[in-house]
Amino acid sequence: MEQYETMIVGGGPAGLSAALHLAWHNRKVLVIDRKTGPLLFTLEKLYNVPGLPEMSGPQIIKLLSQQAKARGAEITIGNVVEASGSIGNFTLKGEKGEEWRAQTLLLATGVARYHPLVNGDFVPCFKYAGKGNLFYCPDCEAPEIVGKDTIVIGAASSSGASGLALGLSRYTSKLRVLLTQDKELDPQRKEKLVSKGITVLTGEIEDLVGEGRHLKALELKDGTTLEAEAFFVSSRVFGRTDLAQQLGVELAVTEVHAQPKSQRGDTNVPGVWIAGDLRPMTQQVAVAMGTGNIAAIMIDQHLRKEEISKN
Repeated sequence: MEQYETMIVGGGPAGLSAALHLAWHNRKVLVIDRKTGPLLFTLEKLYNVPGLPEMSGPQIIKLLSQQAKARGAEITIGNVVEASGSIGNFTLKGEKGEEWRAQTLLLATGVARYHPLVNGDFVPCFKYAGKGNLFYCPDCEAPEIVGKDTIVIGAASSSGASGLALGLSRYTSKLRVLLTQDKELDPQRKEKLVSKGITVLTGEIEDLVGEGRHLKALELKDGTTLEAEAFFVSSRVFGRTDLAQQLGVELAVTEVHAQPKSQRGDTNVPGVWIAGDLRPMTQQVAVAMGTGNIAAIMIDQHLRKEEISKN
């Protein structure tokens, strides 16, 4: 079986940036990607990715993939379901029986994003998420709502939804909060919202009303229709930590992300690094690229030291 110097699980901006650096240093590197990352379905233009202005998610992924492959990185489609081994000899297994081996491993498996339920189903949100005016990441998208009539959809805790609304109040004064799950709000937090002129509503979403990729209104089960210019979702975000846990990588305090030992992306498991949204930081593309590049530098330095010690 072919042995790689580094395997990267995840072909998002973190994984591809790492692959580019390692390939540039003539490392034998393999990227294994499921092709399900949220950036692949983000059709809105991103304005804050340095050097890649006003590009959609698929365009960014395409350019990063081409650049990494041009330098010699291998990229394959696969769903890794099992990770084992130790430094110098890691094994990954795919759901179709594939098997890959490498000396080092970088996990850039990203996060699982939760959507609001629409008549009990999250699938209707796929039509609008990242495609027009249904937003999820304040670090990435908050400037999109400047001056716009905006509804914050609370799809998890009321504290999370209210906190998001208060944070967004610097971008627009036209804000409402719709609590669809946890509908009990702390009195002090409610008072803060009222002081900002933010109305708190409760209800369950029956349907989404839109035109093309543009969401126009929420229809609630009680018959109410809430129209707005923009919508921001407050929901749970969990790192895809299954492979990290199999390898014994420690989880962050919140237990929904993997925990790096340092900003270098190394973990408590020798030979395993983490990068991108799997880390408890932010979902911003530029940050993911940076953590991928840092991890790749550390991996290359590790491999170089191993080579020197053997000669």
